[in-house]
Amino acid sequence: MIKVDELREFRPQVRYQNGEGITLAVVCEAIKECAHKYGIPVEFRYDEVKSGGLFTSSIEECMVMYHPLHQNDYYKFCIRVSHQGMYAFVSINDFGKSVQMNKAYREEMYRADRAGKEMSYKIGSVFGQMVSTIGKSKAKLEEEERYYQCVSDIFDEIVS
Repeated sequence: MIKVDELREFRPQVRYQNGEGITLAVVCEAIKECAHKYGIPVEFRYDEVKSGGLFTSSIEECMVMYHPLHQNDYYKFCIRVSHQGMYAFVSINDFGKSVQMNKAYREEMYRADRAGKEMSYKIGSVFGQMVSTIGKSKAKLEEEERYYQCVSDIFDEIVS
């Protein structure tokens, strides 16, 4: 189960005026077909999103989309469809963690932190950066970023 506060907005929610036929299964099947057409690996699994507190909680069905070879080290995507009257609302959020993106973020934070500091501080900061970014790979980071760009293009094609 995914907690709603773990979700980050990957793209704005899309509203369809005549959305009776838009379901979670329809949206995910269209995404799957489009990804297959472009050779982008995706897999799906059912899950639920929980929001609210102990006494006022609500649960919403969702599909989680992920890279089949990187289930634990790439971000995942939570796809939800809700209806209100004739309208359908499609939300796509990302959640989870990315090992390479986290290391790149840490590296940037260390670099920004060193600006204007004394040399002794900079030396310690460089050492801290090296320790915290062990295993960072520019090639792996670029591959992951390209994957997210491709996924974004697929979402643009299907959910817009």
